Amino acid sequence: MTRFIPHGDMTADQIMRCSYEASAILRLCEAAAWAIQNGETPVDLADAIGAGTRVARDLLGVLHDALESHEGLKGGGA
Repeated sequence: MTRFIPHGDMTADQIMRCSYEASAILRLCEAAAWAIQNGETPVDLADAIGAGTRVARDLLGVLHDALESHEGLKGGGA
């Protein structure tokens, strides 16, 4: 079972929200990485960066699948 909507069932609004959520997670991880590099936060934050990038990567995978299927790039289209 996945926490994501199957890409074939995603609406355009859900695709856009997925994209914005992935982007927000990546920005958060970037800020956390800079904080660690500058010694401003505990090193434990590295785990949060890893978790955030994994979720963002998963979101982007779903996003790419949805966009490809909507554009007919998968399943014999185009």
